[in-house]
This record gives sequence, C-alpha cells and structure tokens, in this order.
Amino acid sequence: MAVAKGEPNGAGRLLRRLARAMVAVFVVGYTLLDELLFPIFRPLIRWLGQLGIFERIGVLIGQLPPYLVLLLLGVPFVLIEPLKVYALLLIATGQLVTGVMLMLVAQVLSLLILERIYHAGHAPLMRIAWFKAVMGWVIALRDKALGLIRATSAWRFAMRQARRVKAWARLAWAWALGKKAR
Repeated sequence: MAVAKGEPNGAGRLLRRLARAMVAVFVVGYTLLDELLFPIFRPLIRWLGQLGIFERIGVLIGQLPPYLVLLLLGVPFVLIEPLKVYALLLIATGQLVTGVMLMLVAQVLSLLILERIYHAGHAPLMRIAWFKAVMGWVIALRDKALGLIRATSAWRFAMRQARRVKAWARLAWAWALGKKAR
C-alpha cells in the first residue's frame, strides 16, 4: 500500500509518537513539580504582584505587542529551563543533592519570573495564533495527565500526607510564634 504524499511512513509515525511521548513525559513531570511548589510560593508571588513596581511592570507587559511579550518570556525561559535539564543530568549521574537543589532553584526562578511574565502578557500572547494553539495543546495534555494521576490511589495517599504535613507545619509555626494553635 502506497503512503499518500505528505503522510508520514511507518518510521515517521513511530518517530512522531516517540516525540509526543517524550513531550508528554516532560509536560507531566514539569506540571507535577509546578503543582508541588506553586502552593508553597503562592503567598510570595501574590505579595510581589501587589508591590507597586511589579503591578506597573505587569501593566506595561500587558500593553506590549505580542511578539515583544514572547521575546520577553523567551529570554528567561532559554536561560532557566536548561538548568532543569542539567539538574536531571546531575541526578541521573548520582549527584542527587546538587541536582535536586538546582532543580528547586530553577523551578523557583521559573515561578517567580516566567509565571509573572506569562500572566501579565497572557492577552497579547494569545493574539499569536500558533502560540495559542500550542498552549491549548499543552494545557489539554497537562489537564488530561493530571486527571489520570489524580485518579490514582497513590495521588490520594500523597494528598492525605501533604494535608497532614501542612497541618503539622501550621501547629509548629503557631508554637514557634508563641501563639495558641487553633
């Protein structure tokens, strides 16, 4: 059977599936790390966002042309994201503590810088048709993966443990401040 023009052959389909699987693993891993760290840094991000200078910068970013916002987002992305890949390399080569610390630093920088730029420049970025399509695909993939993960007993167990740790941390914090725990 002949392959229609422009349609990938068996090897092309296999490579496309492999590339999609690799992207999916990356997106899921990145999202899980983001899901774990974002709640920790949410108060800091909210506080920074309320500072006058950051509010003004956010308004300014939102008024920029779409491709300038993309450039503004792309520069720190190109600088920060490779640190995460290097961190994974360090972890894979047995330098666990260094790799984990680098991953945490890179993720925090990503949350504090990239998230703010993306949030402030969301409207202009969504006027770029291909960017909007790619983000729609990534968000749908993330949501599907998170739905599958959240349906597992392992996730439910992890969330129960996280709630326990959070409750313990609140009690410890209240005790450290000399306040009566609620």
